[in-house]
Amino acid sequence: MKTDKDLEKILKDKTSGSSEVLFKLNNYFKDIIGEPKKFKFTIQIVKKELSHFSSVDNYVKSLETIYSTKSHQEIEDFLNTYYKIQLSKYQKLYKNSKPFLINAKTILTISNSKTLAEFFKIWKKENRRLKVIVCESRPKYEGRIFARTLLHENIKVELITDFMISLFIPKVDAVILGADSILKNGNVINKVGSLTAALLCKQLSKPFYVLTTKEKFTNRKTLRQNEQLKSEVWNYQNKNLTIKNIYFEEVPKKLITKIITD
Repeated sequence: MKTDKDLEKILKDKTSGSSEVLFKLNNYFKDIIGEPKKFKFTIQIVKKELSHFSSVDNYVKSLETIYSTKSHQEIEDFLNTYYKIQLSKYQKLYKNSKPFLINAKTILTISNSKTLAEFFKIWKKENRRLKVIVCESRPKYEGRIFARTLLHENIKVELITDFMISLFIPKVDAVILGADSILKNGNVINKVGSLTAALLCKQLSKPFYVLTTKEKFTNRKTLRQNEQLKSEVWNYQNKNLTIKNIYFEEVPKKLITKIITD
């Protein structure tokens, strides 16, 4: 069996955060619930292709268990309640973060995150002066996507290039990032640029918070690093030229002010 266009689009999504990818996957599974062979095949493909995302890995393991032991109705209930459950997690995440951000108005972040988008959306209702500085996040420019999402919610946004970050961290109240995974040792895996932000915050005495839901925690001890397409950085060839394109990096726990979760 081959993957269809809708599933291929999800598997090849390089601009959405892991939470957004998971929302798309959940909707896809809802669409194919009446096709048992395709459903089972999709579970196996997702396990193979997207297991580097801890939230996706945990989700698929739960779905696989339900699929093999529960009724059709229970599978359907799991898929239909997923979005509502996630929204309640974002509310808890915001509540738990309030004591640390009570006086904050200007925040810096990088990349594109469903978790942070929902978090800032909730925060904006109580903090009309909220402003988010977003790094554009090369090479796929996910920061631009995230900026549009925030602007749609009428949140003030300032978009900067990645290496302008050292100029802007001194001006913010805190740096807030999401996470693709939290390793067993407490280190955080996130988009390249996260470690730079953490080191600058340490140097400049600015708080560096990671906001994440619990499904991002994993028993893995190390980052499984993969190089991406060189052409995304520069579509040019020369015998003396080497191009590197790496998406994710590890931020040591000691550089993180606090990991806030639901």
